[in-house]
Amino acid sequence: MLISPWLDLTMSHPDQAALEAADPLLARPGLLEAGRLYAGTLAADDPRVSPLHGGFAGLAPMTVFTGTRDVLTTDSRELLRRARADGAEVEFREEAGLPHGYPLLPVPEGRAARERIVELVRSTAAL
Repeated sequence: MLISPWLDLTMSHPDQAALEAADPLLARPGLLEAGRLYAGTLAADDPRVSPLHGGFAGLAPMTVFTGTRDVLTTDSRELLRRARADGAEVEFREEAGLPHGYPLLPVPEGRAARERIVELVRSTAAL
C-alpha cells in the first residue's frame, strides 16, 4: 500500500515543474533538501533511497494512491509503468484535483481511499 509515495529523490522527472505549480503542499527545493538529508551518504539515485532506480520484478501486488495536484505523482505513474512492465500487479488510484496524501484528508475521496485500504488489509489478513 503506497500513499503518495516519493520514489525518486533526484526530483528529475520533466513533468514535475508543471505539477509543482498546482501543488498546494510540496515544492521541489524543499524536497531536494529533504532528500539530501534522507539519503545521507548515499547518492540520490541509489535504489535504496530512490526505488525507481531499481528493479520491480518479483514484487508483491501493490495499491498506489496519488492525486494530480501532487508534484510526486510522476513517481507513482513511473512506478505503475515500470512495475507492470516487470510483471508486478499494481492497482493504481489517481484522483483528479487532489493533493499529496489525499487518503489521509477528511474529504469524500479520502474516505473512499481509506475504505479501500481497510478492505485490502482485511482481505490480506484473511489469507
